[in-house]
Amino acid sequence: MDTISLELPANLLETARLTPAELKTELALLLYQQERIPYAQAAALAGNADGQFDRLLQEKERQSETEQIDLSEFLSWASHDLKTPLNAVIGFSKVVLKGIDGPVNEMQVTDLTSVHANGQRMLALISNLVDMARINRGEAKISFDSANVVPVIEEAAARWKAQNPAKELVTVSLVTSPSLLMQLDASRIRQTVANLLTYAALYIEDQGQLTFTLEEDDKQLNLSIKSAGAKTRGVSKMDITMLNFISRSLLELHGGKLLECQESETGANIRFVLPKT
Repeated sequence: MDTISLELPANLLETARLTPAELKTELALLLYQQERIPYAQAAALAGNADGQFDRLLQEKERQSETEQIDLSEFLSWASHDLKTPLNAVIGFSKVVLKGIDGPVNEMQVTDLTSVHANGQRMLALISNLVDMARINRGEAKISFDSANVVPVIEEAAARWKAQNPAKELVTVSLVTSPSLLMQLDASRIRQTVANLLTYAALYIEDQGQLTFTLEEDDKQLNLSIKSAGAKTRGVSKMDITMLNFISRSLLELHGGKLLECQESETGANIRFVLPKT
């Protein structure tokens, strides 16, 4: 194999704090990682005494892995940039649908309705991904305060019903206590209720029915959601996985538990509990 000699000033190596042998090893690593030379040539260039080149190569690969972007961290700080264009799409499509910019025909209404609905769906997916990332990193924001939990849950159900008028929602409260004060984050409890209602609704077509029941015993508040109706085909696995994970995690942060969350013959069955405090 032909060789060439390369002369470098000694003070350059001193400034770089490299010996000639270390310089050869660094050059071998660089050329191999850039796929400029094969492994055998790189090892020969470095000398590979006692497997030193192999060890350095493994160390470089580990460093490269740790320098890869953390997707969870990225989603946390990039959520604003992800949501801003979607909010614009949703907002402007709503403006046009209302006829504020001028009349729209039936075909345009259909198209714009689809744009608006899918924009809202994508916004919800991004929000769920951000929540999952923060929960996974142990950074979910929870602000506990004393509150009567039943009105919080009933309000969440009412809000969900207003946003999903095609689904019939029946809320049955069998709670007899005049006030059930708990340490909770009201916004997170409302989010959990909305998520689980959405989960149950995914399994039935419009005009189906959801029954949301609240009961209590000496130790906890017992809640169940059952959906029944014509079954939906092809429920999104991504949707149910995210809703399940977020709801389960938020309940556990409140000392509660998601006991059941699965498809049934008629729709879906969900059971969860919150402890009395």
